[in-house]
Amino acid sequence: MNRETPMPRPAVENPFAVPRAELDLLSDPLVLVDRDFVVTYANPAAAALLTAPLDTLVGRCIDAWFSDPAWTAFVSSCNGPGVYEDFSYTLQKWLSYRTVKGTSGHAIWATDITSERLGDTRVEWTDDLARTMLDAVPSGVVVLDVDGMIVLVNSVWSAFWADRPHTDGCLPGASYFDLWAPAIARGNDAAISLVDGLRALISGSGQVFSSNHRFGSVVYRIRATRLADGGIYLTHTDITAQAAEAPVRQDPLTGLANRDEIEALLATELAVRSDENEVSILLVDIDGFREFNDALGPVHGDELLQQVANRIAASTRPNDTLGRLTGDEFVVIARGCQSIAARALAAGFSSVLEPAFTIDDRQLTVTASVGVATSGPDSDDPVQLIHDATTAMHAAKNFGRSSHQVFSEDLRDSNRTRLELVERLRGVAMAEHELQMVYQPIVELASGAVIGAEALIRWNHPELGLLMPDSFIGLAEDADLIIPLSNWILSQVCRTLAAWQCKGLNIQVGVNVSPLHFAAGTLATDVNSIIDSLGIEPGRLVLELAESKSLHDLDAVHYQLMDVRRHGSLIAIDDFGSGFSSLERLATLPVDILKIDKSLTQHLDSRDLQRRRAMTSLCKAVVDVTHDLGRDTVVEGIETKDQLASCVDMGVTFGQGHLLGKPMTATQLETILLPNDAHSASA
Repeated sequence: MNRETPMPRPAVENPFAVPRAELDLLSDPLVLVDRDFVVTYANPAAAALLTAPLDTLVGRCIDAWFSDPAWTAFVSSCNGPGVYEDFSYTLQKWLSYRTVKGTSGHAIWATDITSERLGDTRVEWTDDLARTMLDAVPSGVVVLDVDGMIVLVNSVWSAFWADRPHTDGCLPGASYFDLWAPAIARGNDAAISLVDGLRALISGSGQVFSSNHRFGSVVYRIRATRLADGGIYLTHTDITAQAAEAPVRQDPLTGLANRDEIEALLATELAVRSDENEVSILLVDIDGFREFNDALGPVHGDELLQQVANRIAASTRPNDTLGRLTGDEFVVIARGCQSIAARALAAGFSSVLEPAFTIDDRQLTVTASVGVATSGPDSDDPVQLIHDATTAMHAAKNFGRSSHQVFSEDLRDSNRTRLELVERLRGVAMAEHELQMVYQPIVELASGAVIGAEALIRWNHPELGLLMPDSFIGLAEDADLIIPLSNWILSQVCRTLAAWQCKGLNIQVGVNVSPLHFAAGTLATDVNSIIDSLGIEPGRLVLELAESKSLHDLDAVHYQLMDVRRHGSLIAIDDFGSGFSSLERLATLPVDILKIDKSLTQHLDSRDLQRRRAMTSLCKAVVDVTHDLGRDTVVEGIETKDQLASCVDMGVTFGQGHLLGKPMTATQLETILLPNDAHSASA
């Protein structure tokens, strides 16, 4: 509140003109803020008054000290003379503020007047006076302890829940987090974010947290402030009117509705939805836009986004709304659109984008992956519906570009499973020996001798059972776990190699290497360090490099491969013929071995004679070129006797596949190697 009686004038009238070293010596608490009321300076006296370290004050907005109504009144008071008084629920103190306006912000002098207002006896939250002060707040107020249990509520909060079922769960003694449990169980991201934010406050991470939530047709701003004892002071303010009066928000590049506007419009649609009047979200993500942007530059990249926006806008229905979420993601609010109709709209985007786009005299072919989500009986959260469409869009990308997918609970469960796999892989999978290496033999076709093996990883998941690499290697790459996982694999394989060396089993073992390990620039250092530490003999470790677009920087790859070869490792190109194959790689990279992919091998015994002859000729040509270049060849995926016979006829030296040997443990492979007197050879 404002009052006419001024507080004692501070010793410094214009603190903006005084060196901060002198301000540090003042006994009067002083805080300097910018125009947004973010602290730029606080003296030690202010830190003591606010019970906060100096380094945590600078950079923080002072609105955390005030309730929403008090903050509005305080900001207004800063534009005129006088003193403002307020009880800070965060600090549990009455403070008096005197402000001095400067060119770049305000200087704020603060004085503790708690004793003057409340007497010498300290007032706790459980006292009647505290309840009286809470009831004076026009918003619903809840005070939580460090466990999230409700300690106090005010009359506005009680009135809100008075006519609702299960009122006991909203009163002192109940858990505030339990109020959000049903929404969290439905996968409501906003509820999850709120509870996570509150738990973070309780743990000491930050001082204030706020978010907006819609309950039916009412929008509330939930604002949480950490109390001195570690508890939480929560206000629930009705901001429906402000939300309704908010101006139209547009994306500056395309002029379309931006994320905030899309969420607001979608919230309105969800509030009036019915079984006969559903609303669908179509999330459109441009396939490979980063590659376009890198090649064209940001200016032409923006031009492409504008053309795409115009193309999509021209194809939407009159009552639909198109917006841009971020980057290359567009979203369509399809009103009155059931799931089947939304699927048809999504399928239509392929033809809409099919004609080439012209940018700076270049013709560009653009495709998009589309995710579809349709509202249901429990849909009341626009953020969740957009998230569901995003989940479906990512599923579409996984199935291949220029496609669409419709959200389902199975997709949500799959996403949760993926997240759980990533977290377990990050946490305990390696430490608790759930990961296991197996070895598939590589055989010299002429003699039948096992001369090498390919190391393959398996995951013995305690709940999901045995997982193949396809189930988690991609996840590890997406979660930036592939390098620690790759180093774990290299260590395990090299330990096995070292043990075999001691037993005189001098075979080669191939290890698959992720392109991302190359991109990080640490592959050579990591491999050489492991080899040196375990004393692996030259020629025993083979790095299998999969053909991939990711290996676009041939100079960087060449440098690292030469480094590991100098340390005695061999290099193999793996999966040759699987989609990105290039004879240029074979000629330019320091490669020792070429492994022909099983996608070619499987046609060597095809009943289609034309295809069989074509594939045999192709494989024979690759084998001959490889031999002429002085490289060894391994044909993968030999599953039948006819395939084996074809490989022998075309002069293939080494083979791998279930017909020759299935993946097995290191111990099982030893039982094969010992009788065969395994020897050193190129594989």
